[in-house]
Amino acid sequence: MAKSKKTLSERIAHADMMGSRHLADANEANEQGKTEKAEKLYAKVQYWLDLSNKLRGNC
Repeated sequence: MAKSKKTLSERIAHADMMGSRHLADANEANEQGKTEKAEKLYAKVQYWLDLSNKLRGNC
């Protein structure tokens, strides 16, 4: 298994950033009435949030 070149804190920061980005996009899509797109983006938010929690040891 290949070892990640990013530090743990960098991986956590990346997961948090991606979650925030997708959350902003999902909220915007929801406000525009694009519920199907918003739901897909909310699923991505959940993925990144779960990853962030896992990396922090909060699972």
